[in-house]
Amino acid sequence: MAALASVWFGLICLIVSLIMLFWRPAFTDWSVPFVLWLGAPGTMCIAGLVLWSYRKDKSGDRGIAARRLQCKVAIGLAIVAAAIVYYLIINAQQVPPGLP
Repeated sequence: MAALASVWFGLICLIVSLIMLFWRPAFTDWSVPFVLWLGAPGTMCIAGLVLWSYRKDKSGDRGIAARRLQCKVAIGLAIVAAAIVYYLIINAQQVPPGLP
């Protein structure tokens, strides 16, 4: 269940970062920490814990192979989401004082 949850968390992070990329008013003080401090690290942590729990399993069980694939996809989604947000931060322009 944790592997499936990590994929959903990674997908949510990617969707939030894409919304920030295409609709700049969403690039706010709550969305950046959500992706960079909570979403992407949390996704990678959950996926890493699942991968770690099956690290010595040599059985050919298809369920375990599917969980490993889900975790790898989740980590990839989280990395792409974080990269998009870092791109936005690096290319951000300062708002002049006095403008809302």
